[in-house]
Amino acid sequence: MYDFLLILHFFGLALGVGGGLASFTLGLASKDMAPEERGKFLQRAAILRKNGSYGLLLLIASGLGFVVERGFSNLTFRGGGFFHAKLTLVVVMAGLLGYMQSQFKKAQGNPALMGRLLLLSRIMLVTGLTVIVLAVLAFH
Repeated sequence: MYDFLLILHFFGLALGVGGGLASFTLGLASKDMAPEERGKFLQRAAILRKNGSYGLLLLIASGLGFVVERGFSNLTFRGGGFFHAKLTLVVVMAGLLGYMQSQFKKAQGNPALMGRLLLLSRIMLVTGLTVIVLAVLAFH
């Protein structure tokens, strides 16, 4: 069961961080576009946000599976402060994702506002990469 949960965890990681990296790259590639054209382009590319949602869902579900299988005290003892920092950032990421989704709905009627979501996307990417670093430090 542990191997299956680990596969789901890494798959969620690939979906989540991969979507963030793709959004970052598309944001850089669209810098030269006019604001309205850029907004329309980013609206179409926003489908990648679903990858981030599904990835975070898989990460949380498989993480809870680890807790059920191994026990929370075993995980926290092994991971220490890095593990707690990682968990805190996962909660921050969930909040950021919810905020980004609400902002996306507001930007639907005004494509020029889509550029503002790029900042949130970059914050999510940095947070996701930090979670990876903390996970490695926690379970090294």
